[in-house]
Amino acid sequence: MDTVQTVTYQCPNCNAALEYDNALGKFRCFYCDSTFTDSEIRSIFEQRDSGVNLDTAEPELTEEQQTAEEFTGQSALYSCPNCGANVICDSLTASTRCHFCHTPVILSGRLSGEFKPDLIIPFATTRDMVETKFREFTKGKFLLPKGFSTSVAIDNITALYVPYWLKSGQVEADMTAVGNIVSSWTRGNTTYTNTKVFHVERTADMVFVRVPYDGSKRIDDTLMMNIEPFNYSGIKPFNMSYLSGCSAEKYDVTKEEATTHLDARIANAAKDEMKKMATQYSSLTDIQCNIRYNNQQYVYAMLPVWFFNYRYNDKDYEFAMNGQTGTMFGELPVSKSKAFLFGAGLFLALAIILTFFGGFFFGS
Repeated sequence: MDTVQTVTYQCPNCNAALEYDNALGKFRCFYCDSTFTDSEIRSIFEQRDSGVNLDTAEPELTEEQQTAEEFTGQSALYSCPNCGANVICDSLTASTRCHFCHTPVILSGRLSGEFKPDLIIPFATTRDMVETKFREFTKGKFLLPKGFSTSVAIDNITALYVPYWLKSGQVEADMTAVGNIVSSWTRGNTTYTNTKVFHVERTADMVFVRVPYDGSKRIDDTLMMNIEPFNYSGIKPFNMSYLSGCSAEKYDVTKEEATTHLDARIANAAKDEMKKMATQYSSLTDIQCNIRYNNQQYVYAMLPVWFFNYRYNDKDYEFAMNGQTGTMFGELPVSKSKAFLFGAGLFLALAIILTFFGGFFFGS
């Protein structure tokens, strides 16, 4: 097994480990409470590492080569021994658990630079915020299993950077359809309907920016689509330091595989926009669309998601929250015993009501 180089980002004031504070948007030392911006940390560590013997120094690398080398040297791939998930972490998350099944993960090797993302949206929500919102979400849902929202279960909430392919570009779209305009009126006891039929054509040039598709086969696409959108104004060039205290899933959906889904999503959006251009018709039928893509660009990004996995009656229930906007989505389990008691209670209440009111109205 290859030796994996690890790195910690240490506080310049006390040498304790730094972590990225989502609420502050800065790196924070939880020992002396010092805070630093990303640019300050970069400057400090560049100055620290600048004392190189120039006589023996390696040829200067380009900025792209430096970032790729940094990612390869500072990132590690952990493999879950239970479910096989591959997780990208830095040295601060060596004791993390698998975000899918919560089994402790083990170090298996260093990542190659091909998995280095281009962009990242840092977490903007804290664990305390997530736990509070999760408890509010489950409050009053009395059919949940007893242990679902306990502190032990909530401890399984994991901060995960999910791999995404983001596609930008332009489309030339055209649509043909049959449009109907229907009008009706009543004269006496007779209702008349008049239908006018039109040949409809629409064309449009559209720009699409960073349409997302998650790059992990293991993560449910429906789950991810329901916590969109992300606010791209918060996107930043990727830096390993943002992974401090978090995990990141390694992509296993290639760009080529993602393109099929992205193009379908873009085509549907273009079709919907052209249909909006023909709202004067009562209905559109026999719709035919042609989509041509121009200036296509792809970027590989890490987007923040809080995950919660709960296993109940041999079934996994997944819950996700957008780590930037706080949007939540997930399937909640139902306790069979509580559902039975609830159903029995309703049946009993209905029987009592029918007995009482039946006797009151109809006699006995």
